Amino acid sequence: MSTEIYYFSGTGNSLSVARDIAETTNGKLIPVAPLVKQETISTNAEVIGIVFPVHDFKPPDIILKFIRRLSEIDSKYLFAVGTYGVMPFNAMKILDKEIRDCRGTLSLGFVVQMPHNAIGYRTISIDEQNKMFRNWKKKLEVITEYVNSRKVGILETRSILFHFVFSGLVFKVLPSLLALAWHVTTKGWKSLAFISDEKCDGCGICMRICPVDNIEMIDNRPSWSNHCAMCFACLQWCPKESIQAGSITVNMKRYHHPNVKISDIMKQKEFVSY
Repeated sequence: MSTEIYYFSGTGNSLSVARDIAETTNGKLIPVAPLVKQETISTNAEVIGIVFPVHDFKPPDIILKFIRRLSEIDSKYLFAVGTYGVMPFNAMKILDKEIRDCRGTLSLGFVVQMPHNAIGYRTISIDEQNKMFRNWKKKLEVITEYVNSRKVGILETRSILFHFVFSGLVFKVLPSLLALAWHVTTKGWKSLAFISDEKCDGCGICMRICPVDNIEMIDNRPSWSNHCAMCFACLQWCPKESIQAGSITVNMKRYHHPNVKISDIMKQKEFVSY
């Protein structure tokens, strides 16, 4: 049975996960970004995996658009893996509903914690990152066994009360969340709009890396349009760290997955499989 692994990724967490799954399931690795420009997405694959980062406790809009455009969804064995930094909450249930609305079935939905790559969260140490990567490799074995056996029935979720409070996570993230809340309260949400500061040298990498073509260079400086996917690729990959989301990201340590290159993220805009 042919297998295709579709992915969306900003800083490489989901791409790294998708690569691993494609390797262990003998699947083709295909980026979602260029496909959603089509009215209909057709594939002969019988098994389809969808790998994405969890944004605000739900799948990114680009993934939901992909589902709506996918033809003959009712005949596919579908599974999904969501990467998250803080908590996934009901992201898989939201994806499951979208797929059911399109007359398909989400057979499996797994979530895996990766280093946080957005704003409003504490910096993750190298040791913590490596622990997450090791935990992922263990979970990969489980996912591979489930997919290769075509098992059905798991949709992983996380309770806010248990995951955020009882786990002690609240004490780790509270300072950063309070700082973000204070910033928004005093300056408003618009103050978090992307800008480039005086360190920008006009290299254009942000424009070339944006998976949804939301950035153009005007007078040798980046300008953001209104269809941002909130993947934070521009902010995290800028070689000069000149892109900011308001003052809250100034001096914030940047992150991207150590096994992913900037060229890999740029390639995401092309219609290619591996």
